[in-house]
Amino acid sequence: MQAGRSEDAVRLFTRSIELKPDENSCKYMNLGMLAAGHDSLNFYRKGLELMTAELGAATAAGDATQVAKLKNQLCSAYCSICELHMTDLCDEETAEQTCEESLQRAREFAPDSPDLWVQWANLRLCQVNKEEATQFTFRALSIVKRLEEADRPLLEVRCGIVKLLIECEQLDEAEEFARSLLEVDDQYIETWYLLALINYHQENWEEGFHCSASAIKVLEAEGVDDEEQAARIQELHDEIEKKLPPGHAASYAADPDGGGGAAAAAGGRRAGGAAGDVSMES
Repeated sequence: MQAGRSEDAVRLFTRSIELKPDENSCKYMNLGMLAAGHDSLNFYRKGLELMTAELGAATAAGDATQVAKLKNQLCSAYCSICELHMTDLCDEETAEQTCEESLQRAREFAPDSPDLWVQWANLRLCQVNKEEATQFTFRALSIVKRLEEADRPLLEVRCGIVKLLIECEQLDEAEEFARSLLEVDDQYIETWYLLALINYHQENWEEGFHCSASAIKVLEAEGVDDEEQAARIQELHDEIEKKLPPGHAASYAADPDGGGGAAAAAGGRRAGGAAGDVSMES
């Protein structure tokens, strides 16, 4: 799926279901991610049914490692159902109630999951409850900081926390956390974009320009495979450039590494577009 071969993946998972419909919850969860709307929901529900049975078997067998793994997967599955009802199924009459119930269930299985609190913060923002959104965002941030790097969630999820901090107007914390992500991977485009956005809101035009330029360099070095992301970065870069002192952009072009900006990216890109589009007006 990561290689973009979603159609092949759908065929394989569907064939697996035809052969063994009541075995292996993972194929249902994967199809839930690849499908949309009610089809996605039905896959998630079947996956949850099988996963719950798998958890019971692992508990009976005293397999603590498998129990912990399945609890995290159940938490993730309920978070996915919440997200589905915030997007594809948001017009359903019981969408908000389903979101709350799904996250409560997720919390029963993995109360210290960063994904859980990120999802709950997003829900509170949708409900225009910035106070609780901020509390939940900081809870996710605190959990991530306590984990060893090997146990931390993907950069995509961590950039989601940065995005939430921006939307909750916690810009200093957002910048500090985003800069820590550069130590993990300074070729990750979304981190540079979010840093540029933070500096835009702080009116730090020169530093913001360095960050947006760094994101563009990664795109230029590796090629564009996400047109929406590239357009979003370029738009922010252009807006920041309008605010710069005369001659700064030309000076930066002549010596891009001399003004404190990030090194140009030449390594492999893992684009983090899923962190979402944070408005320059937020």
